[in-house]
Amino acid sequence: MKEGRNIQIIEWQDLDKKKFYGFGLVFSGLLRFTIYPTNLVKTRLQAQEGKTAYRGLFDAFKQIARTEGLRGFYKGFPISLLQVVAGQFYITTYELSKQTLFSNQSISMQHLLGGFLASSVSQTIMVPVDVISQHQQVSGAGHKMSAIDIKSKKPSAAPIGPSKKTGNVVGQAFRIGSHIFKTEGFRGLYRGYLLSLLTYGSNSALYWSFYYLYSELIEELLPQSKSSLREPFRIVLSGLFSSATAVILTNPFDVVRTRYQLQVKNQGECTSSWKTYKSLIAKEGYWGLSRGLTARITSSSFNSAVIILMYEYLKKVSVKPNHVPHETQISGNVDVNIAVAAN
Repeated sequence: MKEGRNIQIIEWQDLDKKKFYGFGLVFSGLLRFTIYPTNLVKTRLQAQEGKTAYRGLFDAFKQIARTEGLRGFYKGFPISLLQVVAGQFYITTYELSKQTLFSNQSISMQHLLGGFLASSVSQTIMVPVDVISQHQQVSGAGHKMSAIDIKSKKPSAAPIGPSKKTGNVVGQAFRIGSHIFKTEGFRGLYRGYLLSLLTYGSNSALYWSFYYLYSELIEELLPQSKSSLREPFRIVLSGLFSSATAVILTNPFDVVRTRYQLQVKNQGECTSSWKTYKSLIAKEGYWGLSRGLTARITSSSFNSAVIILMYEYLKKVSVKPNHVPHETQISGNVDVNIAVAAN
């Protein structure tokens, strides 16, 4: 990142919001469909104790494909599509907070604080969806990973076991939500809320901090060239490195969050995130905190590479008619909503 290099910046107020949100919803839905299988595998790897069900990332993909088929990779997908809506709230909060709440801060601080606030808003919407979706994702695994039987219509069902038929996905989501609400109340649907804020809020803030750090470093290392591919290459590479760094630093929180959200209070499980953490360390050691790391990095890196380019394209096609480009002296100020893809 170099001072004095003028680049075109499309600001939030320059966008046609109808186009922006319309294209954004379609793109986010397609991207969610593409990366969902990796997200499901990540959840199962984090939820299992030891190697009771899968030996690793590729073994999990192989077993799920063999025993559950293609549909097995999309368990919980319909309810998870609500994350596409949450993503639009993320974008709006991120962009507006930079221009209003944090406008007097440095550019790096604007993105760090804006990313954390945006993630906080989206997680407030998404935690109940995550709780329900995760129970659906682990259904059909070879070993018990959830305390709710989504096959049964009774809320007091026994722990889940492997099965090829789990009923209508909407009915499953309703039974899971109903069971949690009846046994734990509204708080049960927000199980792991603070952990989610800690995980995804920190991931979002760390991403932006490292993104500008890596951008500056890569800009210095890349040979000067007039090639049209130079700038996209720097952006993608910076996004990949910053995403991987943020994921590595926050994965322990994500493992504990997943384990904690998959518990049900009246099934004799741990009743606090701290107890969940202590139980995990006692059974699996600190190595257990790295569960699902490969799958999470794979998913996040793919998201980063796609979104960081497509978001800029989305802004260009959504610009208002007769738009006059703004110029800036800071080449690193590229508004790309990449952090929502790590959730």
